[in-house]
Amino acid sequence: MGIRLHVDLETNRGPTNELYIRIDFFKINRTVGTITFTTTLWLNKELADNSLKVYASDEIRPSVGAINPKVIYYKDLDSEGVDATFEELYTVPMINEKEVEEDIYEIKKVTKEVPYTSFDEEGEEITLYKTVEAEEKVKTGTKVNKVKIVDYSILDNLEEFCYNHVVKVLGEVLPKDKIEKLY
Repeated sequence: MGIRLHVDLETNRGPTNELYIRIDFFKINRTVGTITFTTTLWLNKELADNSLKVYASDEIRPSVGAINPKVIYYKDLDSEGVDATFEELYTVPMINEKEVEEDIYEIKKVTKEVPYTSFDEEGEEITLYKTVEAEEKVKTGTKVNKVKIVDYSILDNLEEFCYNHVVKVLGEVLPKDKIEKLY
């Protein structure tokens, strides 16, 4: 899985119009509800794939084609190019907004009949009632609030969640139709 950018870029290893982004490291912090991950940038997908081990016993392969995150982006053929830097480290909260119905309570004075035990003239036990006024918390209605919850189900599709986040960040500066997610 990775992301290919179909934009004209000048990199420290030369020009490319198929820059490939791969996530190489994930860290999950359940205590604070965050995912931290790093990406690497490559001239193209083939060079990125060549750097991966096939067998566990393979030696680490050289990172031929890995590029620096600082590039020059050419919006079109007439563009002079602008300096751009791609992020390599992301920390993303594992949150989703959810609508939650909450009860509304008010403190009100209420009058209650409270039973107590007494004795009649013959000494027999009887139950009598007295009226008591007290303050109580009384439910008066409900309201719907949007709250942010830590969503641990994100971990079920961790890689896709992280790549979607990178696509979202890239989509803020690059044309969305030039960003391709590869599976």
